[in-house]
Amino acid sequence: MTRTNYLILVILLGILQAMPPFSIDTSLAAIPAMAGALTTNAGSIQLTLSAYVFGAAIGQLVLSPLSDRYGRKAMMIWGLTAYILAAIGCAYANNVEMLAAMRFIQGSSTFAGRILPRAMARDLYDREEAAKLLSFIAVLSGMAPIIAPFIGATLLETAGWRSIFVFMVGYGIFTLILVILFLKETLPPERRIRLVPAKMIANFFRVIRNRTFISYGACVFCTMGGLMCFLTSSSSVFILFLKQTPQEYAYAFGGIMIAYSLFSFIAGRLVSRLGIDKLIHAGTLIGCLSGVAMWACGAAGYNTVWAIIIPMFGYIAALSFILPQATAGALSPFGDMAGSAMSNLGFIQTCIAAATAAISGILFNNTQMPMVTIIALFSVGSLASYYGLVKPLRNTQPKH
Repeated sequence: MTRTNYLILVILLGILQAMPPFSIDTSLAAIPAMAGALTTNAGSIQLTLSAYVFGAAIGQLVLSPLSDRYGRKAMMIWGLTAYILAAIGCAYANNVEMLAAMRFIQGSSTFAGRILPRAMARDLYDREEAAKLLSFIAVLSGMAPIIAPFIGATLLETAGWRSIFVFMVGYGIFTLILVILFLKETLPPERRIRLVPAKMIANFFRVIRNRTFISYGACVFCTMGGLMCFLTSSSSVFILFLKQTPQEYAYAFGGIMIAYSLFSFIAGRLVSRLGIDKLIHAGTLIGCLSGVAMWACGAAGYNTVWAIIIPMFGYIAALSFILPQATAGALSPFGDMAGSAMSNLGFIQTCIAAATAAISGILFNNTQMPMVTIIALFSVGSLASYYGLVKPLRNTQPKH
């Protein structure tokens, strides 16, 4: 592949992978306003995010394997079309139940952006090169969490919360046009597999019993659990507890998310030299220190935005070292089953994220303590997963 084609691939897959964070992060600052407009509380609106994430889990498990049979591009087109229609439904929602239902459908369609770019990377490259491509994609998609809160806060103040979902409609249409015109299929017909339900179930259990999948997947699950807790709880903590405005929250959130794009670029440059395991090790160490430090600040009564922003910056930096590398490691044994394996990884990951979002919404008590406690627990779990699972695996498998 030429450098120009490689750059085009990175841009297209980056735009696709930015769709899920745009779908969540643009709406975060609007949670209190949406609660008021739909005559409910902030916790109930947080549960609509759980519906979105649970929909993503179902979509990844059921729909992503179809890309192993019908190709990546065709399933992207179908997924983006469903995403656009669901976003229209969200814009017209007049109660929290309708909003939750539309968010569930919207979430189920985001396999096109969340899962298929990773499967395409595995179609094209081996473990180390796939991790490198995913890291460069993360540099671009990592811009979404930085700018999405500003877009959401600006739309909220100028046109109301419904305009946020109109923005999602436009983003979906723009991405769909790019995919149709420029994205090339990465899974040729001769490498596609027939979908037999019994075999799909067997493949599911084959994947989740694989030691490599379990080991690297545990790092992914713990890291994403902490991130999802922050995504769903941070606006309530900043706006309702710390009394920040939506714009001030957007600045804080965007500043934290700069770490993901910056350190994803660094990880992409280092992975060929150091390998994925050393980067995961560094990420889990940094993430654990950051998560525990944030909890300690809360427990000691430091109720300031900086007591959250600084440790969370470190946690997000750690995530950029862990996620692409651990994802590539988890998928490495499966070759042409990359779509199915990625759907299983994504299903478990997003089920944990949905449960975390629901629990954090239920436990929210107008302080930061439920959020920082959950993040600290997940950060410790990620480090334990590395030492208990990934590190022993290195001694039993050949180097790649």
